Amino acid sequence: MKTNSLADTAYLLLRERMVSGELMPGTLLSENELAEEFQMSRTPVRHAIARLESEGYIVALKNRGVLVKEVSVIEFLDLNEQIQSMLFYCFQAMKDEKRDINVNLESLSVHVELQRVAEHNNDYASYIEHHFLFMREILASLGNGVMLSTFDSFKDKLCMYAIVRFKLTPHIKHYSAIGINRETLKALSNQDYDSAQEVVLSLTRLSRERMLTSGHF
Repeated sequence: MKTNSLADTAYLLLRERMVSGELMPGTLLSENELAEEFQMSRTPVRHAIARLESEGYIVALKNRGVLVKEVSVIEFLDLNEQIQSMLFYCFQAMKDEKRDINVNLESLSVHVELQRVAEHNNDYASYIEHHFLFMREILASLGNGVMLSTFDSFKDKLCMYAIVRFKLTPHIKHYSAIGINRETLKALSNQDYDSAQEVVLSLTRLSRERMLTSGHF
């Protein structure tokens, strides 16, 4: 297998472990141990680490190893507002009758149902995954590739933040996102795009309230 292929494999394995909370912030990793675990040389592991560091998931510590970084509250809120602005624009575009924008309501309903099932099973990773897939489905309806790739570039960081907070604050209610999606789906079903915009504007407010409640502001 080529070095580039091995580097991609190591990158995807490490990124998935961090996003899923298997590797929590503060975890110290060793190039040698990772190479041994992945059964590859240190070179592709080093390439994977460099890529993850450039994306802000880890930081290399000289002569100590690699540290998994925490997604900060400020970064989380900034990214949340980025999603908010894109969704708001998407709903604004849907008001224009000259634009042929058809969001798949059936697919959105499936994501909400899968969130409900995940909540029932206390499967927060699946719950939060479908929360963001719900949003992605709406953005995809606009047909703007740049906007969609921008969303994809930071979605995993939001998932990582949510899952880490879930693990660290089990005493806090975490299954509130489904309410936002249900209200959004209802508004879209009624073609009430003003209400959909009002719902999406509540995202940052709810996130800030969550920060205050959990003491992570």
